[in-house]
Amino acid sequence: MKKIYTLLSILLLTILLAACGTDNVNESADPETPTENIEEPNQPEEETEKPEETTQAEGETENSPLPIEELEGTQTESETQNYKITVIEGFELTAEEPNKDLLFNQENDQQSMRIETFSKDDATIDGITKNLIDTLEASNDNGTLEEITDQNQIPTNESIENMNAYQIDTPDGKVIGYTFERDGLLVKLTVFDTTEAQAVQDFVKMAATIQAK
Repeated sequence: MKKIYTLLSILLLTILLAACGTDNVNESADPETPTENIEEPNQPEEETEKPEETTQAEGETENSPLPIEELEGTQTESETQNYKITVIEGFELTAEEPNKDLLFNQENDQQSMRIETFSKDDATIDGITKNLIDTLEASNDNGTLEEITDQNQIPTNESIENMNAYQIDTPDGKVIGYTFERDGLLVKLTVFDTTEAQAVQDFVKMAATIQAK
């Protein structure tokens, strides 16, 4: 009987000790505290400055029109027509027939330019251009008429309008024709040039100076 009491006492003591240990563990444990997610306020996006767009590329400059180079020569008036022209050294202007003048190279008379002028009351640019084309084609029945697009081969002046330029090859060289209008004066030119030592550039420069008296 005494042993039974002893066993019960030991068992009861064990239970009490176990209960006390559990409470101590629970009390020592830190309670979990919920963590709040703090949202940071949105920061405004920094504005980035865009470089100003330039309408002109770097290194580009505005091109001003080049002045027309004044041709050195003698200003000569036609004896039979209402125009004047600057004739450079080595060339001569003469009347070929009524309303037709001939400007020729004094060193080679096979190089020449026939000059015909008309009033707008007496002719039209379309009419004299058609006549020019017929003249060029008649110079070589087997040749092919070509339109001139090279600006270096065309008389140029600020007041020249309605320019037409053609050429055709012949056995002796080129025959070149121009029609244009300048300050109310209609001009028709027929240039005869040789294959060697061509003079067309000189005729083009002088043709650009033709104007009414």
